[in-house]
Amino acid sequence: MPRPPCNLKIAGSLALLFTLSPCHLVTLSPRHPFTPSPCHLVTLSSARAADESWFRKQVAPIFEQHCLRCHGKKSQRGGLSLATAADMQAGGDSGPVVVAGKPGESFLLSMVSGEKPKMPKKAKPLTAEQVAVLAKWITEGANWPKDVTLQASSDPGEKWWSLQPLARPAVPIVQTPGWVRTPVDAFILRRLEQQGMKPSELADRRTLIRRLSFDLLGLPPSPVEIDAFLRDRSPNAYEKLVDRLLDSPRYGERWARHWLDVVHYGDTHGYDKDKVRPNAWPYRDYVIRAFNEDRPYSRFIKEQIAGDVFYPDTSDGIIGLGFLAAGPWDFVGHVELREGTLDKKITRNLDRDDMVATVMNTFTSLTVQCARCHDHKFDPITQEDYYGLQAVFAAVDRADRPFKDAGGRPGVVYAAATHFAPAGTFTPTKGKPRPIYLLKRGSEKTPVREVGPGTVACVASLPCRFPLADRPEGERRAALARWITEEHNPLTWRSIVNRVWLYHFGQGLVDTPNDFGRMGGKPSHPELLDWLAIEFRDSGQSLKRLHRLIVNSATYRQVSIDNPAYARIDSGNHLLWRMNRRRLDAESIRDAVLAISGKLDPKMYGPGFRTFGFLDDHSPHYKYEEYNPDDPAGHRRSVYRFLVRSVPDPFMETLDCPDPSLRVEKRNESLTALQALALLNDKFMLRMAEHFAGRVQKMGGDLPSRVSAAYRLALGREPMAEESRVLLDYARKHGLANMCRLILNTNEFSFVD
Repeated sequence: MPRPPCNLKIAGSLALLFTLSPCHLVTLSPRHPFTPSPCHLVTLSSARAADESWFRKQVAPIFEQHCLRCHGKKSQRGGLSLATAADMQAGGDSGPVVVAGKPGESFLLSMVSGEKPKMPKKAKPLTAEQVAVLAKWITEGANWPKDVTLQASSDPGEKWWSLQPLARPAVPIVQTPGWVRTPVDAFILRRLEQQGMKPSELADRRTLIRRLSFDLLGLPPSPVEIDAFLRDRSPNAYEKLVDRLLDSPRYGERWARHWLDVVHYGDTHGYDKDKVRPNAWPYRDYVIRAFNEDRPYSRFIKEQIAGDVFYPDTSDGIIGLGFLAAGPWDFVGHVELREGTLDKKITRNLDRDDMVATVMNTFTSLTVQCARCHDHKFDPITQEDYYGLQAVFAAVDRADRPFKDAGGRPGVVYAAATHFAPAGTFTPTKGKPRPIYLLKRGSEKTPVREVGPGTVACVASLPCRFPLADRPEGERRAALARWITEEHNPLTWRSIVNRVWLYHFGQGLVDTPNDFGRMGGKPSHPELLDWLAIEFRDSGQSLKRLHRLIVNSATYRQVSIDNPAYARIDSGNHLLWRMNRRRLDAESIRDAVLAISGKLDPKMYGPGFRTFGFLDDHSPHYKYEEYNPDDPAGHRRSVYRFLVRSVPDPFMETLDCPDPSLRVEKRNESLTALQALALLNDKFMLRMAEHFAGRVQKMGGDLPSRVSAAYRLALGREPMAEESRVLLDYARKHGLANMCRLILNTNEFSFVD
């Protein structure tokens, strides 16, 4: 800037200068930063003031680069948008922000200037020149061309991989195309070739049927099924096996268990009293049914957020809302605390927080709950976004809700509800949303302003505010469901295909399934992730079709044998140069033991069975020491087990069964001495080993024949000579039941190659 020909008042960042010409200067004094000093007035020609190109080149970029992320059409923090002239003139919650011709009375200017400017929030302040541009613009009448609508410049958060629009990548051309069985393989192989690596060999058929059976059904294949697969020499024998397993009703039971982990389903309320929730199970059955029917994913989402709006004439439109009520619920806070107290407000805030986090973690892999007390520290998610999501659920509570099934009948499900019988101080909203306030530092003591329903603004292609004044409550949830299932929402489609990949390989293409933000992982194969997301979205949103793409691949069929040279390059096997060897989860171990012992009850659906004695004297007692492993009610699949939040089943917890109070994106897979002791000594294992021996005994033959039969039932193969010798000696010394118990404690039983 050239040296001006007159004196200027300089006061650090308050010296706001704008050079119009060598004799036209604006001086803003420290005490009155927006009032031009009496001896330094601005003189402008009317032609210059009306110059639209000057607004576009000088003023608009300031708003677009520094203001519109928080004050645009999508995110209107403080009720203010600076996207159009009309928006600016409407002002915000604090009133008018610009007074044309009077910069000293313009709230906008006061917020961006001074020694410590308040805006832009958590960003570098405007330069002196930028503030002077705004001062000059306001002085000249704040002219804003009618046809100009501003948009926020690309934010650093919007450049993050998960927020980028989906675009179908081309299937790569590879050097050894003969290995490729599905497009999945081409993406995997290209990365391996880039590293000078090759995929591992194809696993043998016995390994593959065991792998597939546990993966898709959570159960071991029977000897008859193994023999039939080994005898089938048709070129599509493997593909036929995949189809048969996906058509089994056991598939829904297996994959529903994964989903119930993510949504933290339980059969008790949790918190201090942890009372029984007797009508939670219809939601669990709904998930099993939806997976077995291969319900399109968009419908699956809509049923769980706003099924009563989208599908009001179906039972699943009500039952699916059990999703919003799946997590813990504070009985004391809701039922016993007096209305109007601070603790009551805290209870409801935490309840809505759980709903918001469950919806957004599950369907979009965004940790929006991190913005409850302040703008997200790492991702472009504001408090305004977070409380807008709370406002979506401002009228719903968790309560028993009636429905009618497809027939044969009335039922009740614990689900999101607006009408229910009052209990103590727990009363329904009857569809009238409670006011939701943005809370300073997340404290109910310091409400800042009321917030309307909306969602995150970081998905640039989609609107983020839901103008639904005077509309029925359900429209808020329906608007969010539409936003999530929108074709151009990249988070939704990337999230679900990554979850499915995780359960097939033990690790996701993104290793943080609930967090696609900057604190989460980056995709190991971004092109494959996007190809799968688009293929899934645009091909009927069939989960079974997605399974076929993955498990029919050569990548999935590899052996799990280690390669020390490759392990030095990629110790975590992120490039998938082999299959991952995995320990069975707790439910699969328990169900396999029941199946092998001949005691598994295939009955589906209905209330959960209890593996504990129960006493309810205001605060329930769950007494697992009273469990009787011979009770036939407890011989059903583990997905039907009654899940207690505060007192987990000791046997299942030892095997890494998760706490149902927590949203579990992926389970721990540990190896501990306690697990070995539980598998050897738990009374369930002891009794099932006896039943296993009884089953083998009934099969007849001499002791060597029984050893072979036990191996075929438990491990799917004949014992080797040395194994047979050891087991025969053991059986002769300690009995057939103890020999069966020993087989159930082998690594081969607990792991899948």
